[in-house]
Amino acid sequence: MKHLLLFCIILFGGWLGFPSDAMSVEKRLIAVIVANSQPRYQAIHSAFVKRFREFCGEDCQIYVQTPNADIMSLRNSVRKAVALNAELIITYGPAATLAAKAEVPPIPTIFADVYDPIQLGLVSAKNRTGRNMTGIRGDAPVQALFKYFVQATKAKKLVVLYNTNSPEGRLQKSVLQASGEKKGVVVIPLAVENNKDHVDPLKDIPADVDGLFLACSEHADSHLKHVVAFADARHLPVITQRAGAAKLGAFMVLETSAVEQGEKLAEMAEQVLAGRKIDKIPMYKPRQVAFVINLKVAKKYGIQVPLQTLTVASRIVL
Repeated sequence: MKHLLLFCIILFGGWLGFPSDAMSVEKRLIAVIVANSQPRYQAIHSAFVKRFREFCGEDCQIYVQTPNADIMSLRNSVRKAVALNAELIITYGPAATLAAKAEVPPIPTIFADVYDPIQLGLVSAKNRTGRNMTGIRGDAPVQALFKYFVQATKAKKLVVLYNTNSPEGRLQKSVLQASGEKKGVVVIPLAVENNKDHVDPLKDIPADVDGLFLACSEHADSHLKHVVAFADARHLPVITQRAGAAKLGAFMVLETSAVEQGEKLAEMAEQVLAGRKIDKIPMYKPRQVAFVINLKVAKKYGIQVPLQTLTVASRIVL
């Protein structure tokens, strides 16, 4: 009878989620939430782990969750991080970060690779921190990319392919529409409502457009190759802020460094774990920004890129 009672206690304890012996070792837990685990986030995370291990070593445990990009899955991941008594939550991308903001966890949150955190309401413009939150801005101004594109192509019409479910995509669409009004360029929004299909909406592109901007989203990377291929069939130059897009055939790309973000993220995490208040750590603006021009595409489409535009390029694809 005693053995049966003991078995029931152990079984009931496991059912409640009590920690096993493997989890009972006292380590400082850092919870990482990565929506969709896309390659861009993986590159940032690899740089983060490498730098983070230099000061925390075996004393810290990094627990990674890769839920779907829907808000409920992401909010559940935030709750799980709190339940596990994590000392710090790290989020990659706007979806996971907005989920953390919605949950308002008692644990400090540091984000990375978020497009314009001020406009998304994650941090304030005054002190560049949010409610128990700070992080790294993952973008360069899209207005600069737009300017370089217009200089090179003399474009009059630009299509913006954006995911209606993506807060950063909607924001980029609005920014480009405002920039288009100032420069006399018609910006045509083209909505993606199905996360799994970015190509079908392209069939509605007007025949007289001069280019396509692919807005950022949690799902854009998985469709990038197909979007570029579709545009190439129409000799339509693609511009975007998706890292590595120039290698796939995009004409112009303005991208930030994944390594810089990961290393800076580790530095911020070190400060928080050392006891510094998160409201004393302002949002970091990336300094390593690459402007990439694909001259192979320019030649194919008959685009003469001005010398003044070429001189500001960080890399050129030949």
